[in-house]
Amino acid sequence: MKRQKHFIFFLVAFVLAVAIAYPTKKASAHGDDSQFIAESSLLAGLAPGAVFPFIDTTPHKIVQAHIAITDSTSDCHPGAAPPDNIKILVGQAGVALVSVMDKTTNTGISTTPSQCVFHVTINAGQAGVPATVTDIVVLNGGSAAVTGINTVTASATVRVDNSAVSQHHGQGVSARVGD
Repeated sequence: MKRQKHFIFFLVAFVLAVAIAYPTKKASAHGDDSQFIAESSLLAGLAPGAVFPFIDTTPHKIVQAHIAITDSTSDCHPGAAPPDNIKILVGQAGVALVSVMDKTTNTGISTTPSQCVFHVTINAGQAGVPATVTDIVVLNGGSAAVTGINTVTASATVRVDNSAVSQHHGQGVSARVGD
């Protein structure tokens, strides 16, 4: 009986090992050649004018992303002022990065005075977003280092097939950063 238990134990362990080692299909949020990723970070200490390369999927393209930040603003009501300091730029580093946070992204959600939650969903190639997006960058557009509880969170659908993507990554940020 003891030998039979050991045999069953090893059989189950073997089947599990094979199942883990050889998945039957890729994990995918959309059933195609894409992956879903999510990241979050505190922004405390980000120097004035500094950029934080938050997500870089090069050479794979981001098809769609949802980005949320917390930042100060003069009025935290839906549709009021855009973020005071933090700018979110999307596109390809060294090629084209565009700002995507404005007053339309103000959700009106606040639990701390003078701090608000901003949300934006971007789709590559739509509404002024470059057709090729491989980078989500945080820029401190303020005159002082970021202090307090400022956060950035993003989720994205990334194409992982072998589609052609320019791998050009230059130094610096595009001219549209100030937008």
